[in-house]
Amino acid sequence: MLKSSNSSFWLERDFFENDKDLFGDVVAKPKGKDPMKLAGYRRAIGNFVRIVTGEAIPVKFNTSGGSYTDGKTVTISASLKDKDFDPAVGLALHEGSHIKLTDFDVLVGLEEWVKNHDIDMISLAEKHGAKDDAGDPDRWWSSGYVLPKLKDLINIIEDRRIDAWVYKNAPGYKGYYQALYDKYFNAKIIDKGLKSDEYTNEDWDSFMFRVCNLTNANRRLDVLGLKEIWNMIDLKNIARLQNTFEVRDLAYEVFKFIEGQIPSLELDKEEEECEGEGERGECEGEREGDPIEGNKVESTDGKDELDDGSKAKGGEAKKGTGGEKGNNIVPKGLNELNDKQKHRLKKAIEKQEDFQNQNTKKTNISKTLQKQIKAMEDSGTNITSVEYESNLRYTDEGIVRKEDVAVVKNFSKDLVNNLNCGMWDNWGRDKRSEYINEGIRRGVVLGKKLKVRSEERDTKFNKLRSGKIDKRMIANAGFGAEAIFEKIENFAYRPGIIHISIDNSGSMSGGRFQNATTTAVAIAKACSMIENMECVISFRAGSDFAGSEMPVMLIAYDSRKHGMNQIKTMLPYVCVAGVTPEGLCFDAIMKEIVSSSRGKDAYFVNMSDGMPYYRNYSGDAAHKHTKAQVKKMTKEGIKVISYFITGSYSCSDYEREAFNAMYGKDAQYIDTKKINDVAKSMNRKFLEVA
Repeated sequence: MLKSSNSSFWLERDFFENDKDLFGDVVAKPKGKDPMKLAGYRRAIGNFVRIVTGEAIPVKFNTSGGSYTDGKTVTISASLKDKDFDPAVGLALHEGSHIKLTDFDVLVGLEEWVKNHDIDMISLAEKHGAKDDAGDPDRWWSSGYVLPKLKDLINIIEDRRIDAWVYKNAPGYKGYYQALYDKYFNAKIIDKGLKSDEYTNEDWDSFMFRVCNLTNANRRLDVLGLKEIWNMIDLKNIARLQNTFEVRDLAYEVFKFIEGQIPSLELDKEEEECEGEGERGECEGEREGDPIEGNKVESTDGKDELDDGSKAKGGEAKKGTGGEKGNNIVPKGLNELNDKQKHRLKKAIEKQEDFQNQNTKKTNISKTLQKQIKAMEDSGTNITSVEYESNLRYTDEGIVRKEDVAVVKNFSKDLVNNLNCGMWDNWGRDKRSEYINEGIRRGVVLGKKLKVRSEERDTKFNKLRSGKIDKRMIANAGFGAEAIFEKIENFAYRPGIIHISIDNSGSMSGGRFQNATTTAVAIAKACSMIENMECVISFRAGSDFAGSEMPVMLIAYDSRKHGMNQIKTMLPYVCVAGVTPEGLCFDAIMKEIVSSSRGKDAYFVNMSDGMPYYRNYSGDAAHKHTKAQVKKMTKEGIKVISYFITGSYSCSDYEREAFNAMYGKDAQYIDTKKINDVAKSMNRKFLEVA
């Protein structure tokens, strides 16, 4: 069962747990990563990103190295673990929003922009003890000291700006963002760290930790002048920042404020000298020579006044009065962290830093798997779920089961070369090419015999009271006769589509599969000679597919997008494999026919040796389910022909009985190698429509 509540509504398959049958038997799952799941995952996230941003932003898996956002592409993790899933979706939406809203040109020429503003780099270098041999202090301190910190502040504020935009414009995705924030900003160790006295020193590490976590309810505004920074950023009104350049300007002001709180190297030395030499106040005083003017809170009554409006009296902590959650003053020494907790906090902070720099760690995939996923996506593969009733083991009692069926809509060499499946291979391709070419030759003959579909005829109706005057009845007009009109109606077949489905399970090996494929190709060729007649050839089996065992319906040829060359080049790859999930695949086939046959005459041509069988799908239950699927097709107006394909022997009485039970009057036992017999059976079906 899917535990990710935000994703369960759109994930049709069980992404996270092994499937089990009724008796607790675990269904085999692919070893390693499942390209089908990953393809569906990427497709779904890509849709989300497109909905949120309104732009077709590419979504890809990371293949090597660290993950990053390049301003053009969203990179997602290949981890499908339940705990990682929703945060990964949230991160993808976050990155997509960056691409839409963030102007990455802000960082271009940022160093020059800083140098043209009011920071005295020389004084700043002297404050922090830069040596002459460090090179040009002006350039060195702008690039090595100011820029990294300014960039971090820009990233922090920009993240809040774009997340606020998503909250406003796509509130339905808040669940994913909450999962994202829970992972990176609301971890328990972050909560503990914020409550503690860790990172309360006047240094950049402390400021960045506290500023980065201003969204956390456990923030403390009673330390480091954070109340002032809180007011400067004004998270509740972050939408006032219209673009990234305004974010840069605000980040610059925050930088100057923080730098004004950082003591100089000389003052640090002075404090060290004063340590243990009487009252600390003897060494305190105005900091002179700071290149950036700090924003200090001065006491007017001899007591320590905190910059969030609260006062500390007699060392007793008091809650802030600023009206903001999480602004509590924590007594000194409360919630101190042990060494283990400090280590965990450090790791959590590193994770936050990666987030800010769009360098979050994501599970990579190999280039081989990337090719598999692309081949899967290009093939248009999707999964449809089919319900059926099967018999319980050793009893006649039935139980409703569900089975996933893979529908491959576009068969290509790229799919063959990159994705393993029992239904195709290179071995025996030359032999199969021979009987496919034979099918094309037979199809030329068959096309001439299926001329009924090309016929048009006129039917004349006379002695009508309206319409066109029948010249032969003019003489009767003067004698009070009124029925002197005629009407001619033209009949022509509507455009049609024939879906040929071939059972390529293991029992069809040898002459049966050759016979079925040759006949299917012949029908396809004949359709190409008939006006307004489309043709689809699909194969079906219960087979290994990308490492998972499942029923597969492979559309190998579709005249709406393929020429006859597709038959010549691709059908020779198709081979027999696996078992016979008849009705399970019929459900997928029916959906495909119905969705593509609006306004057309639809025909379903089945070629099989009967006897459906798949995991928990066999016997009378499978026969009944297959029959039900055929009945559904006929109710949808689909005309059915089902050819029993024989090999070197005729079908047994049991096989015939089962085949009749499934297909009824639509069951055909002709020798499909005889073109005349195939033509007769198909023309009869065409005339049913007429």
